[in-house]
Amino acid sequence: MSHLGASWLIRPERDEEESTSESFLQLKLTPGMTVCDMGCGNGYWTLPMARAVGSKGKVLAVDIQREMLHKLRERSGRLKLPQIKPVLGEIDDPKLPSGEVDLLLMVDVYHEFSHPESMLWGIRRSLAPEGVVALLEYREEDPAVPIKPLHKMSKSQIIKEYEANGLKLVREYNELPWQHLMFFARDDSPLEKIDASPFP
Repeated sequence: MSHLGASWLIRPERDEEESTSESFLQLKLTPGMTVCDMGCGNGYWTLPMARAVGSKGKVLAVDIQREMLHKLRERSGRLKLPQIKPVLGEIDDPKLPSGEVDLLLMVDVYHEFSHPESMLWGIRRSLAPEGVVALLEYREEDPAVPIKPLHKMSKSQIIKEYEANGLKLVREYNELPWQHLMFFARDDSPLEKIDASPFP
């Protein structure tokens, strides 16, 4: 999304539409974690992530638009959240440190990648041994989801692409109104791989 539409990301009705507060609880963030908000925009998710990990944690907030990071810096500065570390990514490189990230969140972002394989390998490299990617994408399988088809993904397509790039499904949450919530770990992680449940 262009920075010109940033206000839509923080619209008041978003939690009611998407149950974002429930999604956030499923992340199970704890103080001291190093986390990443990939495609952070103006910080809808970044700010609560920062509060959850606390002053001893770190939030790597990645976006490829300088304007979005500027908006995020303004918001985080007002709220005095120095644990937020803005990162200017590239279209084929998230610019993340290796082996440090405990949880990396992507909310309706992955389907927008122009270089998904390069990005997934960069993301995989950034994960700690038991780190996970938390992926939210609008459900392609559900015609009732009021989102254009080009912004939706099916479970099968997600799993196919992630497994091809060194990641395995380790958890999922299927109670959101519009989105899949799927958790992936490195394929060499000690976390156990699971099979996705069918939709619906």
